[in-house]
Amino acid sequence: MNNTQRKAKIQEMINKASSLELELIWIPKIMSKQTIEEKVHGVAKFKNYKGLNSIDAEFMTSIYSTIMNGNHLTFNMESTVKRILPKYWKQYLSQMNIT
Repeated sequence: MNNTQRKAKIQEMINKASSLELELIWIPKIMSKQTIEEKVHGVAKFKNYKGLNSIDAEFMTSIYSTIMNGNHLTFNMESTVKRILPKYWKQYLSQMNIT
């Protein structure tokens, strides 16, 4: 499988994910790539091509905090997350065994 196919596969998996799968798998995976400082401040301080960019960091940090506090994604949150996460397919690829 080439990178174009891997990208499509990961993006498809995210788009088909249930709210619970987003909460338990996809969001924690991308947040694990943020530095502690980035998580605390809700910003991406370093252009390290890991985790989130500065545009998405604040929103996704608030979403992650919501989940960690025992709450679930609303329909609007889920829709926004599904629009944001597919662009991070390379970060997911580095964490997953997609062949």
